[in-house]
Amino acid sequence: MWDRMPMIRVNGKLYYDTGKESTISGRCGTMDGEITSTVAETEIPIDDNQSNFGSGFGYQYGADDTIEIYMNEKWFVFAYRKESE
Repeated sequence: MWDRMPMIRVNGKLYYDTGKESTISGRCGTMDGEITSTVAETEIPIDDNQSNFGSGFGYQYGADDTIEIYMNEKWFVFAYRKESE
């Protein structure tokens, strides 16, 4: 089975990697949450604050139904889309 696109579940919604780095500057230093658990890369996260690419990353809510995840000293944009499965 192929690996799935990186995704995170927050408040019952799946957010998918957009492949884009955030361009926001001057953000607050407080995280809105943290990825606390992970599933295999081939799976879809089913629990809140769970991803299929690792745990321990902080996130902040972004504009237009996005979440920005802090990894490797950069912010990456994940966007909500309705589940197709």
